Amino acid sequence: MPFNSLVQEKILDFEQLGIPEVFDRELQLLPIQKPGRNNLAQVIVGTRRCGKTYRLFQEMRDVVAAGYDPQTMLYFNFEDERLKPYSSELLADVLDTFFAIHPIAKAEGCFLFFDEIQEVPDWSLFLRRVIDSTKATVYVTGSSSKMLSAELASEFRGRSLSRELFPLSFSEFVRLKKGVAATAPEGFSSTDAAVLRNALSEYLRRGGYIAALALPAAEGMMLMQEYAYRTAAMDVIERYNLRKPQVASSFLSRCLASSARELSVNKVVNEFKSRGVSTSRETLANLLAYYEEAYLLFSLGDLNRSLAGNPRSSSKVYAVDPGLFAAFSRAASKEEGQRLETAVFNKLRRMASNARTGSLARLTFEHNGGSHEVDFVFGDALLGDVFQLLQVSVDLANPKTRKRELSALEAAMEKYGIEESTIVTMDAEEVVDTGAGIVNVVPAWKWLIG
Repeated sequence: MPFNSLVQEKILDFEQLGIPEVFDRELQLLPIQKPGRNNLAQVIVGTRRCGKTYRLFQEMRDVVAAGYDPQTMLYFNFEDERLKPYSSELLADVLDTFFAIHPIAKAEGCFLFFDEIQEVPDWSLFLRRVIDSTKATVYVTGSSSKMLSAELASEFRGRSLSRELFPLSFSEFVRLKKGVAATAPEGFSSTDAAVLRNALSEYLRRGGYIAALALPAAEGMMLMQEYAYRTAAMDVIERYNLRKPQVASSFLSRCLASSARELSVNKVVNEFKSRGVSTSRETLANLLAYYEEAYLLFSLGDLNRSLAGNPRSSSKVYAVDPGLFAAFSRAASKEEGQRLETAVFNKLRRMASNARTGSLARLTFEHNGGSHEVDFVFGDALLGDVFQLLQVSVDLANPKTRKRELSALEAAMEKYGIEESTIVTMDAEEVVDTGAGIVNVVPAWKWLIG
């Protein structure tokens, strides 16, 4: 099939099928911009299959509802093996073909929705030209953190606005599965609390990938495993031309199964070598960075060591979704604490998406002769400041656990001059006055939707 015919076919096929109905996501974009030169391009980044395409469809439906002609909208998905090998001419070919089909879009202005555009060489230069010279409003998705605005500064120079999209949050999960909004301005009744507590247990087991949630649990886990391995194949192994794909896949499994735990790269190197798998610390450290770039997982360093040359040497890792952890854990049913901490981290990661790098960290410190650890802090590594403190514990019924969690927060509040902190649990709710400050013990179903 001639190349132009394939592009035309994809454009017309989408127009014939129409914009799909979608589940509305919470991710907010800018108010709809009337097509014009020098409009801000809006970039949505996140791991594959988290819903970026459907967020574009959601925006397209909003554009139509705002009164714009559907013929002025172009949607094109570049994740199509028929388009390979990608050439830099592909993007211009797509736009020229669209304008040939709908001349009104060029004359009156258009809305351009480009999905997984990072597959195409020189995509950022192309978009810069479009923004400068075309009466358009541009939306772009991609599966690499390199597409964040800080990485695009050389091409766009303030002409794009990036947003990160993740699998469903808990409040989105409740809305999808229960059909109700997970908010209650007047407070929660006992029935509300029971429904949300039950939904939390399901969320921690199943996660927030919509397609996986439509399947029975076992098949859903298999689908999430396929998502992870496909992402590794496309965004890590293929992109970086890695010579040992089996090492990359095995290490990914190890990382995801270690969610909410400290990951020692040196230890994994030795484990692999004991199984006859040859690799190096440098190789695994690079792979960890690639997995983060692809939004499969995140590492969380210590605030006090985040300015060191290799903060990953002492980092915890977190899967991008609690269900993804469960899909790779050998004993997911027993790892309630890891699943809960993963969910809490992912909410904090959403909150920190526009903050300075390193503002979300963990904290290990000495105070009054004791060693303490706080699971999550918001702070400023450059200034050594801490602003918020948060612990995660399934419950506080065990006296030793209760003492450890409260003592760490009390010491941190005293050391950093903070008056309040939080412990997120599965069920417990109370207010504890430590003397150094107040600790709010909050059930996770309430905290996650707050």
